[in-house]
Amino acid sequence: MRTFSWLGMLGIVGLVGLLGGGCHKPRAKEASLLLYSGFATAEGGVLYGRVSSGPPDPAPTPGESKIARIQETLQALDASALAKAPVEVTVAGHVLSAVSDERGYLEVKLPAQLAPPKAAVEAHLRHPGYHAAPVQGTVLVYDGSPGLAVVSDVDDTLLDSQITDRKKMIENALTKSTWELAAFADAPQVLGELSRGLPVFYLSGSPWGFHARISSYFQRVGFPEGTLVLKRFSREPLLDQMGFKYPHLRAIVAALPSKKFVLFGDSGEKDPEIYARLRTELPSRVEKIYIHLVTSESAASPRFAGMQTFTSWSELRPKSP
Repeated sequence: MRTFSWLGMLGIVGLVGLLGGGCHKPRAKEASLLLYSGFATAEGGVLYGRVSSGPPDPAPTPGESKIARIQETLQALDASALAKAPVEVTVAGHVLSAVSDERGYLEVKLPAQLAPPKAAVEAHLRHPGYHAAPVQGTVLVYDGSPGLAVVSDVDDTLLDSQITDRKKMIENALTKSTWELAAFADAPQVLGELSRGLPVFYLSGSPWGFHARISSYFQRVGFPEGTLVLKRFSREPLLDQMGFKYPHLRAIVAALPSKKFVLFGDSGEKDPEIYARLRTELPSRVEKIYIHLVTSESAASPRFAGMQTFTSWSELRPKSP
């Protein structure tokens, strides 16, 4: 009878490990998948998102130090893009395929005839070398009936961002998380009253990396639910607001051909000129333009011709019958 040898058994196990080790797939690297926002109409729509390598950014918490907030801002702006990453998106039962671009951004074309007011969305990363937690959410769906829709700027229109003071604006962008943003008095309530039951779009020159910061604040303080469209700094004009905003504004207007638009902006940058251009080119599509005066200009300035200016959101509160 042979004597059982532990050394022999260990040798066999080691040999099997060496021979079989090459059959194991390398562990997938961690990645994060974000769905920003989007919208759909009877003609179709778009869903924005991004794929990044590495773990998701940490969520800010109330009472953090200024240094912590700066670090979180830089992380949000410096996401490690995962380029050419395949993503599977399911929208109301429709299975769609998308691929991130060279900076990791997604623009998923949505199918037509989704049922209003919302469609369920689920996204999965299908990259063989990376793993990300699946993401669930909803996308707003607008019907094609005649009526009104709303487009609003964000900074210095709804939020006190001090855009006209470049030094202060940069400081605010770096040091304010969702917990330190500040809306102008009455802005959430009044905009909610003026846009009740209407499609709402927020069009801002802030970077997509600030989406969570802005959207979570809007939800917390009661701004009306809407589609937030932000800027890709790597591809879109950095300082040319007309070059960035106007194409997006035209795309929104084209997506809802039966609607007339109520437009909200401020005097600090180019909102009056952008809205005046739309009114000139598509006069039948503009119902009203409101401009928040945040500069020392007179309300009688030619910039604001045919527009209603205001210095406080309470001035726009609908009058009781």
